[in-house]
Amino acid sequence: MKAILIVGIALIVSASSINCPSRGLSPDTRKAMLDKHNELRSQNALGRARDGSTGRNAPRARNMYKLQWDCNLERIAQNWANRCQFQHSRSNLGENLYASGPPTNNDGPARDASASWWDELREIGIGRYSANFRFSNSVSSRGVGHYTQMAWARTTKLGCGHAKCSRMNIVVCNYSPAGNYVGQQIYIVGNPCQKDSDCTTYRNSRCSAKEGLCYIAGGRAEELHIGFNQTLVV
Repeated sequence: MKAILIVGIALIVSASSINCPSRGLSPDTRKAMLDKHNELRSQNALGRARDGSTGRNAPRARNMYKLQWDCNLERIAQNWANRCQFQHSRSNLGENLYASGPPTNNDGPARDASASWWDELREIGIGRYSANFRFSNSVSSRGVGHYTQMAWARTTKLGCGHAKCSRMNIVVCNYSPAGNYVGQQIYIVGNPCQKDSDCTTYRNSRCSAKEGLCYIAGGRAEELHIGFNQTLVV
């Protein structure tokens, strides 16, 4: 696995104003992609996301975190998208890819990508194959890896890029910390947060009870619990 070194000060921006040095996405599209990710994570946490494998809603999630936009992740995603190769970068980041055609100058494909990835839960599902929502090779083989990365509870940062290539549009989203580690849970099945003390994965965590999501109130994501070193599937 190739590691990517991110140097300099991390640029994490709020949903109300998302401006990054990269020109691959407009500020409005950055906000739309971030908002869509968090909207879908909130639906999942609150038990309102349909699981196609069971015909019922997926179980509620405990300790699922709200994402923040990260300009460094966007830069990495945009540089990879600019290669116009529909293949994974094999980095140490979580990564989702989306392609559509014909090529277009607008941000439509970037806005469509999030919904397309999440549809894997509704169209394929997980609950029938993993009742406790633990990621495994069998879950990965079902073709739900885009959804599982989007829903990975410990992930806190998102950055995406979009390139118009000769035959298609390519959208790349990077996630940190990465998800899709074999043996780890996509999320812990349980009640979503109602108060700050319910959020126990990272220091300085707060709860957005309406959304059922935890978030980090400033500073970097410092884990309170040591994670497991497992195999990453992309």
